[in-house]
Amino acid sequence: MAGSWVEDGVLRWYLRETPAGGDWQHQGPKGILPGKRTVSYFTPPAGLSNHFLFPSTLSVAPTVSSQAKGLARLLQAFGWSWVGVLSQETSASTLDQTFREELQATGVCLAFWENIPSSVKEVNSLAGIIRQSTAKVVVVFSLEAYLNPVLLELARNGDSKDRIWISANAWSTSARLVGPWLSHFLKGSLGLVLRNGAAPGFSKFVFGLNPNQFNNHPLFLEFWEEAFSCQWPSDGKNPPLLSSNNVYNESSTASVNVSSVSNAALHATSVNNMSLSNSTFTSPSPSSEKTLCTGLEDAASLQIFSDINDLRVTYNVYKAVKMVAKALHDMATCQIMNRSLDLFYYLKKVRLKGNIGDDLYFDSLGNAPVIYDIINWQEDLTGKISWVQVGLYKSGAVMGQDLFVNKSGIRWGDHFDQLPDSVCSESCTPGFRKTPHQDKPHCCFDCVPCPLGAISNKTNSIDCFYCPEDQWPNTARNQCKLRVVELLIISEPLGISLATTSIIGSIMPAFVLLLFIKNRETPLIRANNCALSFILLTALTFSFLCPLLFLAAPGKLTCFIQQVAFGVTFTLCISCLLAKTVIVVLAFRASHPGGCLRVPRGLWWPILFALYCTAIQIVICISWCLVNPPFSVHDTRSILGKIVIQCNDSLGFWFMLGYLGLLSTVCFVVAFLARKLPGAFNEATHITFSMLVFLSVWISFVPAYVSTQGKLSVATEMFAILSSSAGLLFCIFSPKVYIILLHPQLNTRAVVSSHQKRQTISNIQVVTPPGRTNSREHK
Repeated sequence: MAGSWVEDGVLRWYLRETPAGGDWQHQGPKGILPGKRTVSYFTPPAGLSNHFLFPSTLSVAPTVSSQAKGLARLLQAFGWSWVGVLSQETSASTLDQTFREELQATGVCLAFWENIPSSVKEVNSLAGIIRQSTAKVVVVFSLEAYLNPVLLELARNGDSKDRIWISANAWSTSARLVGPWLSHFLKGSLGLVLRNGAAPGFSKFVFGLNPNQFNNHPLFLEFWEEAFSCQWPSDGKNPPLLSSNNVYNESSTASVNVSSVSNAALHATSVNNMSLSNSTFTSPSPSSEKTLCTGLEDAASLQIFSDINDLRVTYNVYKAVKMVAKALHDMATCQIMNRSLDLFYYLKKVRLKGNIGDDLYFDSLGNAPVIYDIINWQEDLTGKISWVQVGLYKSGAVMGQDLFVNKSGIRWGDHFDQLPDSVCSESCTPGFRKTPHQDKPHCCFDCVPCPLGAISNKTNSIDCFYCPEDQWPNTARNQCKLRVVELLIISEPLGISLATTSIIGSIMPAFVLLLFIKNRETPLIRANNCALSFILLTALTFSFLCPLLFLAAPGKLTCFIQQVAFGVTFTLCISCLLAKTVIVVLAFRASHPGGCLRVPRGLWWPILFALYCTAIQIVICISWCLVNPPFSVHDTRSILGKIVIQCNDSLGFWFMLGYLGLLSTVCFVVAFLARKLPGAFNEATHITFSMLVFLSVWISFVPAYVSTQGKLSVATEMFAILSSSAGLLFCIFSPKVYIILLHPQLNTRAVVSSHQKRQTISNIQVVTPPGRTNSREHK
């Protein structure tokens, strides 16, 4: 107990230091001095911090919770998620539990948690664990006496220099670790220490210390002997120059025992300075023999007070005294007004500002907020280690305003050019997601690319999410972009080539049609039903122009016009060819000797036959439009990353194509059977070849159309239309055009008649019954 407040024997207050290693829970009521209220100025044991078990205990010292939270926040600020922890075996288990909870709350994982042993063999084993660990940051809860053997073992082998050591308050500014072996080893370390502050008038008080002020206090007498290497007379009498009268008495209702408070401050000052200096108490006299203490020694010559303004624990004493003094003042003021005389009541309502701008008050758990300095071990120009403040942590502040770190002012070790990483697994960049390892902490994971169509736009994303329907991931899969529209348009090279071919192709049947109209009175044109030829050429002209409709943007109307125009024009073409073939067959059967089949007379019946076959296709198309009309679809599944805009392939399209295939097959079979029939310029052979080309194209079209996607499927249909139209045109009309343009002498009645006559005679010879001879041969 370093000092006491006494209030008429009723409420007794003690300002005291609590032993760091003491077990207050086992001491029970004796540990907290029953009947007395205690204010602790040094770190209290975990048991004493329990406000529910010890409601009469207050503290201005850092608590286990504040230290644990401050260190966890520091790790979080630097992004260190994979750390190791060392703690001395005598440390309180509450600190371990609290720090584990804080690490879990901030997402930090433990690579290892080991107690610092005392035996050499176990120290070597611990050093091996640290060397093998991938954690670059090690947090230490230990006094330097326990930690020093471990660091020496690591430094002796010259390894583990690529680690950052994080210290709790115990050894953050320990001069004992600043030696030739460890200074280079610990360079770049970080630590939490109590923020230093100045107590007004304290330096004047300390430098004016005199035994007369303390009235034979045993603690001060012992301090004086150690400080000046002297000894008081051992005659059992009071030391000289010491008065038997107190400087301050206890006559008032609420008085202060200044000697006790001063001793507490002196003890705290020695704690501060011994942690910051490697010096010990030295006497001004170099003599090895102790002289008698006179009480006139100069306190200002002591090296322990070399930096009287660098106070940390002492400042806690100052805070405690100031808060109690304020509470006494408030109680004295309210006593006139007949208010409560409970000092504890007023102490919990104290609200003050400290000398360093900190708030002085007790929270609901009886703890005052604490400010920690974040210090960095830096090497100066002379090669010595100095502790440089690079930030602070406020235990009572809200999240986000509690931690301030000047990262640019930190100097890391020689192995780090920048902020070091301490992670179990490297961060997953956007475009990947984390998959945890089994039997390992959540900080250890693999990075797996997002699935097709999904992205992740954050680092260490747990899940990927799919893009909207009209968007698609970019190559890195970290953002969605608009899909490319897959549409065959006339402005692209493929569209231009198909459109040019379509226009040029439509000119050819139009030219042939004009040529036939000009020569319609010639025997060659009249011999092959010129009306059907005109209709066929007109249909071929439109069939060549049909692909232009496929270059328009797909819509409900354009989709219907595309397919219907294609189906009807080709049906009309095939119907005309079928009508031509049927005419040849009927004409031969009618002209056959003994034949009873009559050929219908008139010009219109072949045309009506062709129109009738075409009308069936028109009915199919109308039914298709009424039942399930074609429409445009936006297909996002066929081609990755693209939106294919095309007309749907409903069942009506395949019915239309099936009827066209049936009509073409019938026409091919009839023309094939009639290819050797006689007649002037018989077209059956030409129709056979044209149907062979037509069927080959469209049989090949079906698998090609089904296997292609997007604009290639449209281009495939356009190519099939153009190639089949060209096949019909060249196979049927090229011989006639050849004769009209290059051999017009063959386009005469005499040539046609002689050719018909020869064909007729050959036909009679072929069909003469057996046993009868030809009259010409008989003659």
